This record gives sequence, structure tokens and C-alpha cells, in this order.
Amino acid sequence: MKIGKVWLVSSLIFLPSSVSASHVFGLSPPKSQQPFTAAEEYLITSETKIYAEGLLKRWNSPGLSLAAVRRDYSQASGWRHEFASFGIGRADGSPVTPDSVFAIASNSKLFLAVSVGLLIHNATLNDCNGKRLTWRTKMQDLMPEWGLMDMDAEHGATIQDLLSHRTGMPRHDFSYHFRDGSLGDMISKLRYLRPSAELRETFQYNNLMYSVLSYLPKILLNQSYPSYVSQHIFNPLNMTASTFSVAEAEKRGSFVDGFQYDMEDIPNGKNGTQKPTVPYLVRAGDEEAWAGPGGVLTSARDMALWMSMLLNEGKHPYTNATVIPKGVIEHVARGRSVADGGKPEFPELGPKVYGAGQIRYSYRGREIVEHGGHNPGYRTQVARLPEDNLGVISMSNDDVGGPLMESVKWRIIDDALGLQKIDWNSRYEKVWNDYLEKARKHTPRPKNPEVSRSTLVSLTSHTFGHPTYGTLKPCFVPGSVLPFPENTLMLPEQPHCTDFLSLPPTQRLLADTNLTSPTFLIPFDVGFATHLLLKHFDGNIFNLTAVLTNWAAREEYKRKHGSIQQLSSQGLGQGRDRGDLVLRWLETFEAEWIDKGENEQGLAFRGGFWGKEGPDARSPEGTGKHSAEVWFDRVNNK
Repeated sequence: MKIGKVWLVSSLIFLPSSVSASHVFGLSPPKSQQPFTAAEEYLITSETKIYAEGLLKRWNSPGLSLAAVRRDYSQASGWRHEFASFGIGRADGSPVTPDSVFAIASNSKLFLAVSVGLLIHNATLNDCNGKRLTWRTKMQDLMPEWGLMDMDAEHGATIQDLLSHRTGMPRHDFSYHFRDGSLGDMISKLRYLRPSAELRETFQYNNLMYSVLSYLPKILLNQSYPSYVSQHIFNPLNMTASTFSVAEAEKRGSFVDGFQYDMEDIPNGKNGTQKPTVPYLVRAGDEEAWAGPGGVLTSARDMALWMSMLLNEGKHPYTNATVIPKGVIEHVARGRSVADGGKPEFPELGPKVYGAGQIRYSYRGREIVEHGGHNPGYRTQVARLPEDNLGVISMSNDDVGGPLMESVKWRIIDDALGLQKIDWNSRYEKVWNDYLEKARKHTPRPKNPEVSRSTLVSLTSHTFGHPTYGTLKPCFVPGSVLPFPENTLMLPEQPHCTDFLSLPPTQRLLADTNLTSPTFLIPFDVGFATHLLLKHFDGNIFNLTAVLTNWAAREEYKRKHGSIQQLSSQGLGQGRDRGDLVLRWLETFEAEWIDKGENEQGLAFRGGFWGKEGPDARSPEGTGKHSAEVWFDRVNNK
């Protein structure tokens, strides 16, 4: 997932390191692949370990788990698996090990893609019309719940279109509701989300479509998606640490804490304090909607088995038995959409194309197939070079751990291929610093902004709703500066706001918020945000910031288990709990109060709130309601 910070903003990790190697049983590789020989050095060299440790210190990162995989005929297994672990995995200082479990976020998408491939290769399965299931099967023929606002996309979108992010839909990540209703309910509400392009017009990364496809085992086999993956992938590969169940991962005691920056406010020069996010963002019982796009919890050791199977063209690295048909492995890696606008970030890299949970490009003449991942508090990168029979896995429990992971990944690859080393960290530092500098720049509020009493009263008098995003009930923040006496505002009573504004996370947020303009706070309990902060800019325009806090999740855990300290499986020893976390997403959006009479009253959210991407995606045209990326209609007068 990519929310709040760009993928590069991944962090690095430090502390003591450990390296181990495990070997498995050999198979004959395709002739085009280059085997590892005994004369070569370790894949993760001592110099690379020192390099990684230095970067962990430099980036003040908590922990990092690495795995490198390559064919090695000098071993009885025919494979070389090497692991390196750095830093702390949990709040009590427990170290990262090869068996530490991370949320691998969007690297879960490949599990979804190959699961779809397995369903397609199941000759007994047909769609609802009795036709053979294929990559070209249309979604409208599979799911009665399916529907999109763009009728051409609704009727024309295929399984492949969803996998390759070419439905015309922007992200709409803030529409995720992990708890409200079933996956089928979520799918039925996609029709209310506005597209930003036509079907197959451009690449736009979309997590929701991978959630949709995770519903296929249920409708075709009456089996849950996590159960299907366990049966057909985890169990055959003996990936014993891998699960979708948060409760199971926490119970085992190897699930690392994800670290984020509490009270960070980069646009206003506040760096925040690094804290573990305890408990994990997705709670036990709420995994269904996020399972397909980002729900796998696994370890470096298990991912080494997964990587070996991918390099072995779908065959088990120990037994040579087929786990995933070769044709499926080839299909998901074949590019169908041009990603990232087709422009390489650096001269050594080629343009990127996206298949299904896989990005493909060249690096210094070598072909790479990979994918990144970001859940709040976690970053991952899983890359393989098929022609060189090499795979590298990096997993960080730092929300901004990307530069470190990428730098170490390239160091391992350069060493393994005998290429001249590049100072990748300096490059990523520049990218990161440029990103921060850009984030600090914002349009200043006018010196004499217009503030309308009627606008402020309207926002506090009404409830606003969107069929997919949910309901908004703005709460005016007392004490925020007005150009007139507050007692003349005559705001209606808001009993729900009194309780909401007195909650501890709300108090923490407001105590650290500049209230020199009229300010509203809105409860917004979705997957990746809990609050919306509206600060008046001018006229009917407000700056909009999404905020995420884990306070409610912590309180719920306490009610069920008595104390956060009992979350011992995540390493919280007595006195180590560092409290709840309040996180402002880095991007600032725009909200406008629209009042064109009874037929058009509401809030228009703009400025990137819907997550538009791609060179051919378009912003809404028009004024008022028609200018909204997301339109929250007024639903009542109370």
C-alpha cells in the first residue's frame, strides 16, 4: 500500500546483525539461468552487513530482515539461502531474526495473483454463465455485487484489468472499511467511487481491485481466500510462519512491531517521535478486506522458500513437485501496463511495466521482477533476477525504511553479479530530502481571508455522507481563532462533539495543532484514518489533513484482554509500552463547502484525496459537486 508517504520513504534499520545460511535440495535449472558455484562469495557478504548496519544507524531505523536466494550446485540441496538480521523487532528490544514475522503489505498481491492463476487452471471451475474461467473473464460475469460508476468499465473490466491496475479507478484508499460489512458489501459499493480515467487508458495502482479478486475463492468454491492460500501455497511450501491471521501471528510471539513517527508534522517542521504501533493496525477478525492487497504476515525464512519456488518456475525447491503452474508464474510477470509514467528514476534502470502483483524492468542490462510493500509501520521489497537465478528479500519495521532497503538490495545484487558498486544511499538521501523540502512548501493562507459565519454554522449543523466513504459529522474546535467573537457564532449544540473532542487522542492532536484559523475535526473511522482535520483557508475552502491514531484499537484490546501489557507476543514487557500514536498523513488535501440550494449542498474533497495516478488520469471538471473527487452530500439538518 502507498498512503501518506511515497514508496521511497521507507526506512532503514540498525543494531546487532546475525547471518545464517540454510540449504535445501537441488533441482535442474533452465539452461538460461546462471547457477551459483562454490567458488563465489557469500550472497550477503561481511562488507554488506557492515554497510547495512551503518545505514541503520544513519537512518535511525529499528530493524531489518534480509534473505538472499540463489541456485548452488555445490550444496546437496542445490540452493543457497542466506539470512541477515539487524536491529530490534519489538518494543522490548527483542532482536530481529530470520523467523521474525513482518506484514509484507503489497507483496501479498503476488499471492493473490497466483491464487487467481490456480483457479483459472482448475479445469472444473466455470463462471456464472457456464464458461471456462480465464484471465479475460469479465467481472460482471463472476460477481452479482460488481459494479462501477463508469458503465463501460463495469461491463468491460476483466480479471486481468483488475490485476494490472487498468480499470480507470484511482486508489480511493480512504474508502476502506475493515469492519463495516462483508467483502461482498464492499464490492457492491465500488459503483459510487468516481473514476479518473477510462478503462485501460492508464495505469492507476488500486488496492480495492485486489480485495475484489480475493472474493473469487468464496464465490467459486465457497472457501475463504486465506484458507485457499494456506491450502495451495503456504502448506505445500511448508511456510509455517505465514498467515493472514493477526491473532495467530500475535500468539506465536514472533510478530514484530511496526514503528512510526508519533505527532510528526513535516509541513510545519515537526519530526515526531519514533514509536511502535501496538497493536497492529488491522485487528483480529478484520482481516478479510485487506487480505488480498496487503494481508500476508510472514518471515524472511518463509519468503526464501517462496522465492526459490518462483525462481524454479513454480516447482517446489525440495521435491520438484509443481506448486504453481509455470504458465501462471510467467503470466503474472508479463508486463501489461506501463507503470510510473514509463520514466526510469535512475540511468541504470529501464522503464517499468506491471503484470499482476509484479513489476518488471531492467537493471544495468539485467532483468528484474519485483514488488514493494507498505503497511503503516512496515516496508518490504521482494526482487528476483530470473536469468541470474537470484532473489533478494528485504523487510523493515520502519514506516520510512525504503531508502535503506533499496540501498542494501542493490548492494547484494551488485556483489552477486560482480558489478561495480553504486552509492545508492546518497541517491536515495537526495530523493528523500527533496521530498521533505517539497512537503514543507505550501501555499500560505491569504492575509485577509474571508470567513463566513453561515459556512461555519452549516458545517456544524449538518451531517454529510458518501455511500462508500461513510458519514461525516464535523465538530468545530472551540478556541480556534475567528475574525469575530466566538459567542456570536451561534453554533448548534453538538453532544457527540463534546465527547469526541475530549478523547485523549483528540486532545493530543489539538494541543499540537495551530488553531489560528477556524478549525474542524471529524471522526472518520476507516482503514487508514481515524480523523479528518479541516483548517480554514479562504472563503468556503479548507485545508484537509487525514490523521490516524491507534488509541481506539488499544482501548478495545484492553477491554478484551485487560491490559496492553498482555500483548507479550509483540514484546511489550512491563514498562515498555510507549502509549498511543497520532500520525498525520503527509499530504494536504482540499475541502470546499458547496451550497447551491437544496439540491446541491455538501463537501467537495479535492487535491488528490482520491489518489489519482498515471499520465492520462484526469481531475474532475466543472464546479461545485462536479469538481469533487469525492462528494459528501448533506444528508440531514441535524
